[in-house]
Amino acid sequence: MRRVIALLCLVLGTVPLLLGTAAAAVVGPDDRADLRPLAAPAGVRAVVVPHDLVPLSGVTLHVEAHADRGDVLVGAAHPVDVASYVSTTRRFVVLRAGTDGRPAGEVRGRMDDAPGDLASATFWAADDRGAGTRELDVVLTDDPVAVTAVAAEPGARLDVVVGVEVASAFLVATATAVTGGALVAVGIFLLRRRGPQGSPGGVGSDEVSASGRGVVGRSRIAAAHVARRSRVTGLASVVAVATAMSVTGCVTRPGVAIRPSEPERLAVTDTERDAPDPSPHPYSVAAAAAAAGDPAAWAAVLSGPELEAQQFETRVELARAAQDGTPVDGSTYGLTTLEELNPSFARYPLFHVEVTRKEGDATAPPLLRLSERRDVLDGWHVLAETTVTEGTVLHRGDQDAPHAPQEADLARAQDGLAAVQHYVRTGETGPIAELGALDDVRSDLLLGDLGAVVQSVTVDPWGDRADPFGPGGASRTFAVEGGSVAVLSLDADVTISSMSADDPLRFVDPVVADLVGQPGWRTALRVRAVVIVAVAVSSSGSVTVLGASAKPVDGA
Repeated sequence: MRRVIALLCLVLGTVPLLLGTAAAAVVGPDDRADLRPLAAPAGVRAVVVPHDLVPLSGVTLHVEAHADRGDVLVGAAHPVDVASYVSTTRRFVVLRAGTDGRPAGEVRGRMDDAPGDLASATFWAADDRGAGTRELDVVLTDDPVAVTAVAAEPGARLDVVVGVEVASAFLVATATAVTGGALVAVGIFLLRRRGPQGSPGGVGSDEVSASGRGVVGRSRIAAAHVARRSRVTGLASVVAVATAMSVTGCVTRPGVAIRPSEPERLAVTDTERDAPDPSPHPYSVAAAAAAAGDPAAWAAVLSGPELEAQQFETRVELARAAQDGTPVDGSTYGLTTLEELNPSFARYPLFHVEVTRKEGDATAPPLLRLSERRDVLDGWHVLAETTVTEGTVLHRGDQDAPHAPQEADLARAQDGLAAVQHYVRTGETGPIAELGALDDVRSDLLLGDLGAVVQSVTVDPWGDRADPFGPGGASRTFAVEGGSVAVLSLDADVTISSMSADDPLRFVDPVVADLVGQPGWRTALRVRAVVIVAVAVSSSGSVTVLGASAKPVDGA
């Protein structure tokens, strides 16, 4: 029986002894297990550690990077943000730990020799940037997070180390090894312990009588000694096992993370609806809710000037329905994307522009739509839209070329904005070579068919007037071959008066007149509208209007 127990102790103790010792050697006193350093392949500017590489929560992902020249960035953010940020960069995506102990994965993206502006991105949950070795520790939870290391200088050699830190891992591993060692020691002791041994030869009655008392005394002493050693060894084993159990029970243990396999934000554009989804489209939901009496529902899919105009239009329709029972149309239709420009992503709001057409209607005029996302959990919101002329092409060159605006694009867009403002106010074309629909828009704003006197015309950028192309504005520009494309959002405020007191003015639609607080006949009318203008500005400064529209809003 003793030998059976000894063998069990040896078998049960050897496994935790070996595993605990190996784990303690791997994690070390800092509780971290690192893969061997990865030297990024030639031409690779970024290394991406995706959100599903470590499917655990309660552990810390450690990433450090070093570039042989220039600055380096290590940043953690939502996987969609990271993917957008490195989308125009040749990158190495870590997929697993290789058999050689280094990160293994694949190279994606095309070569990009443009220096990276590491300070431009502002969406990082945590980051470390600068020269030399930069490192970042990210505690993993059920929320998806990806980490990327990016070298600023083209051609810089990027070395990356990826590791995982488990709290108290070294202590647990050591306790496990001690427990296994204690069990092995008990097994060895039990195997080495000898039982009572008989004499090889017989003895006579005289010998027994002469030495009996001494033999009995020595046997009692030996038995007592063995008993003491057994108690000490057993107590030590119990203490070791109890210590290991208490240590492992008190430390935080990692769990299996519950993360989406493909973390994405809410998609509301036609180009993002490639996966079948039985749920209603967010735009359809908003339209139905607005038609049912809640104009604020449009805020789920619209923002800025488009939200202001659509909410006013819905209020007009609801007021008309209340007067004459005209039902509010809450139906929607699909759009087919004809072209799309996506600038490289560095900060929020993220924006893109697309040219679309009503699905299944080849005669419908193309619609240019500017959309934005305010943060990673936000869905696409339509910021501004206008009809454009048939055959409008935005990119005017390589469609896959980067469209992120540079300083020259912003300067051209500002000049285009100033030219459009000046034309709407004065009628002078200036650098505008082709007016397109802007001529009709100006005539409608000034109510030219009424023959009234224009008292004042104010045309300002919508939103942040000091920075119309910034986060607080609603105008955006894109780089294209030979110049820039810009979507301009303006706030127009026009006051007109009648030629005489005997020839008063009034709004044609009494519902609109009531909503803007100008009912009946009047000597003066105030009209306020958001004006959306799409322009192409050449490198020489010539402005071509691609499309324009004016949408009335509340004059308050």
